[in-house]
Amino acid sequence: MNIGVFDAFCAYLYRKRWLLTVNFVIACAAGWVYTFSMLKKEYSATVTFLPPAGESGVSALSLMNLSTAALSLGGGASAEQVEVVFQSNATKRKIIDEFNLVKYFELEKSKNQFGLAAKRLKKYVILDADEKGGLGMTKTVSYSITCYYPSPDTAKMMADFTFAIVDSVIREISIDKAQRNRVFVERQIAFQNEKMDSLQTIFQVFQNTHKAYDVPEQAKLSLQAYADLKAAALMNELKIASIKNEFTGQTHEMTELKKNQRVYDAKLKEYEAGESPNVIPSLDRSSKLFPEYAKMLRDIEVQNQLILLLTKEFEQARLQEARDVSPLIIVDPPFVPEYKARPKRMTILMTVIFVENMLLLGVLAYFFYFRHILAKSDRFNAFVKAVRQG
Repeated sequence: MNIGVFDAFCAYLYRKRWLLTVNFVIACAAGWVYTFSMLKKEYSATVTFLPPAGESGVSALSLMNLSTAALSLGGGASAEQVEVVFQSNATKRKIIDEFNLVKYFELEKSKNQFGLAAKRLKKYVILDADEKGGLGMTKTVSYSITCYYPSPDTAKMMADFTFAIVDSVIREISIDKAQRNRVFVERQIAFQNEKMDSLQTIFQVFQNTHKAYDVPEQAKLSLQAYADLKAAALMNELKIASIKNEFTGQTHEMTELKKNQRVYDAKLKEYEAGESPNVIPSLDRSSKLFPEYAKMLRDIEVQNQLILLLTKEFEQARLQEARDVSPLIIVDPPFVPEYKARPKRMTILMTVIFVENMLLLGVLAYFFYFRHILAKSDRFNAFVKAVRQG
């Protein structure tokens, strides 16, 4: 549109100023009636609560390289599950049935009453999450459930009811998870006890077969016995040497000392390299038995510690299962609202006035273009004449 046409359009609008003025007044009146008389006032009630506490620390079972994927002995439920429960059809159906929203939304004759009511419910029951974080890491700090309804008392009741549903389901999740944890740990304890019995049986057979009741202590006894016998053998050798220096030939005492020396030598060899099982084993046998004995003893001790840790986990699971306490903590309970929350009437009024006047301007622009632009076009007049003649 060039400048001349624009000036002509402005002059056209000036000539229609009374129409624009009357239309503006009518639009204001109609908008006022619609906004303040026809639109329903809606009040809002909000309940703010903390999500389930996150799990912290490392499970003792994971330190033992035991699969604990099913274990969660912390809050039992996660913050994400709050949103899943809230968005579930079961929760929506309970709210719709409790407050008869099918009738409120005028959907009694609809074939898809629940589907349509659930869609509209999104504008009346809203879950907001307050999240904080950075560098791609976010953490839910709190949740807020806001309910809108024309009655302030009903808005509060709806907020209380919705939170009660979410709270009940989250509590059931926590208890059910604790129960599954208890069953899992209980089975693990039974399995580890069977393994402990097997290790103890193998260890007992090893002890009886090799007479290895306490290898470190038995090795000490072997060393002590060997040292005492070695000392006695050395004393015997000294006596033999002393008699040889004093007497020549064979004497009765010399014969006894040599006999004793043979016994000492044989016994020393037995203490050094004997292979027969004995309560006081040989030194070689002690060195061979000790690694196997230590390994078995270590396996039994590790197994015992594992059973102790599992027992502690089992007691925690039992406590968690018995703890019928909500993991959700209300920070700000809902109150009966004193002032409406929506609609924002002035915003709606200004929107109605603006839209209606823009529509009128569009109609006037159409008539102006048709009468003052197209009417002067020879090509358009020829086209209209051809249409009429045809």
